[in-house]
Amino acid sequence: MKNRRDSEYIFSAEFITADCSKELLIDKFRDPQMCFDICSCQFVCHYSFESYEQADMMLRNACERLSPGGYFIGTTPNSFELIRRLEASETESFGNEIYTVKFQKKGDYPLFGCKYDFNLEGVVNVPEFLVYFPLLNEMAKKYNMKLVYKKTFREFYEEKIKNNENKMLLKRMQALEPYPANENSKLVSEKVDDYEHAAKYMKNSQVRLPLGTLSKSEWEATSIYLVFAFEKQQ
Repeated sequence: MKNRRDSEYIFSAEFITADCSKELLIDKFRDPQMCFDICSCQFVCHYSFESYEQADMMLRNACERLSPGGYFIGTTPNSFELIRRLEASETESFGNEIYTVKFQKKGDYPLFGCKYDFNLEGVVNVPEFLVYFPLLNEMAKKYNMKLVYKKTFREFYEEKIKNNENKMLLKRMQALEPYPANENSKLVSEKVDDYEHAAKYMKNSQVRLPLGTLSKSEWEATSIYLVFAFEKQQ
């Protein structure tokens, strides 16, 4: 990777195709002794919780070559929220037009291999496995990792949106939907009550339009997740 201005190399990249829950990655590195400052695992670590061996291999790959003070950061579905919504449902599934989650049965949630089907609009439907976060925390200690941050997506958003720089990043990424829609576009959801929260905020506040928001259905989908950060100890 080169710097745009002076063409100097900033860093080199190495790409490896592997199942990090079944294969040891350091065996595939050009330099097995190299260490890292951060490992990012977004929306995928729950696939490794099919078994203890797979979850342990995932953690080993994520944490083994971190330098002291390095971080393992990630996002994963919040098992407590998934079970809460499941138990509130009359069937073995729940969701809306954006996402659906279907378990095999209620009341039986093993620590490993607790399979459910997750279907998100525009994403491949594949089996996932429940991650009991206190268990993930305990397993990470084997690799000298300490949990230093954990928030639900909702908590994380409400904390970070107070920062103007973060607001600008959301705008730059076009992460939020403009509300109300202009004459040349339409809202993602056709349900009027999906934007009730935005309409209420717009009515009671002196704000510049359009607002940046998500539909109620999208908020429900995003609030399934949590974010976490572990730090490598000395």
